[in-house]
Amino acid sequence: MLPGFGGGADQPVLVALERALRARGLGAIRSELTPGRPSDGLAREVAEARAHLDADPDVSAYAGRSFGGRVLARLALEARPRALVLLGFPVRSAAGRRRLEDEGVLAALSCPTLVVQGAADPLGPVRTLERLARRNPRLELTILPGATHSFGRREREAVETAASWLAARVTATSQ
Repeated sequence: MLPGFGGGADQPVLVALERALRARGLGAIRSELTPGRPSDGLAREVAEARAHLDADPDVSAYAGRSFGGRVLARLALEARPRALVLLGFPVRSAAGRRRLEDEGVLAALSCPTLVVQGAADPLGPVRTLERLARRNPRLELTILPGATHSFGRREREAVETAASWLAARVTATSQ
C-alpha cells in the first residue's frame, strides 16, 4: 500500500486498511516513496514501488491512496496484480487540469480494479471516472456521496469497501 503525495506509511487511511485486511485474514504491507517532486511519467516512483514489492514475493494485490494509486496503477500495467484498489484517484491536478496520462492508465488496466472516490472530490470528477469505467470493464467504481478527496467522515466506509472488495478478489483468485 502506498500513501498519497507527501504522506508516509503511517497515513491513517492506510493504517485502517491494513487493520481491515488483517481482520479478514490477509496480510498487508505499507510502504512509502522517497519525498520530492514527482518524476516525469512517475518512472522513478514506479521503480521504487517495484523494488518495495519485489522484496516480498507474496504480494498479490495493490492499494494506493491518491498519488500512491497513480504510481501503483502504472506498475499494475506491467506487473498485473490479482487486484488493485485506488482510494481517491486524482485524474485532475490541484489546478483542475486533466491528467490525460492517468486517464489512459485507468483505461488500459487489465487487472480487476476498484476506484473508491468521493462524489465531491475535485481531483477525481465522477463523470470522468464513470466514462473511463464504461471503456474498461475491469474498472469498478464506488462513489461515496458527500465525500471529498480525503473521504472525511466517509473514510471508514471507504476502507471497509476496499477491504471487502480486495478480500473477495484475492481469495477467489487463490482458490
